[in-house]
Amino acid sequence: MEYVHPILGGLSILVLLYAASQGIRSRGRARHRARLLAGHATVAPWALAMIALTWLAGGLSTALLRDDLTLGETRHFALGTALLVTLIGSWASSRAALRGSENARELHVWLGVAAVLLAAGQAFTGLRITP
Repeated sequence: MEYVHPILGGLSILVLLYAASQGIRSRGRARHRARLLAGHATVAPWALAMIALTWLAGGLSTALLRDDLTLGETRHFALGTALLVTLIGSWASSRAALRGSENARELHVWLGVAAVLLAAGQAFTGLRITP
């Protein structure tokens, strides 16, 4: 049971990276932009949902299964929380961008970049505390 969170976390990061790759690739390929953006818009909400579920599973597994950790004491938890907040901001900025806000569109890109970097930090700090 204690490996549910790390496995779900790894899968979540892979989905997040796939969503990010579609968004990044759409920026330089006018010919395929619509298809890539449609794929990004389909996969990105799943990445957000998976990260939220992973965050919840991590909190529950720490509280219920880990006597050696206290909820909220690790960098892993802080990065996970920052990742979740960043992805929620990215989702909100995408909604505003769809309504025509150029500032929101630019913010969405930077939040996506930040999310990928936070996910990398999340993976590395998680490996240190894996049971």
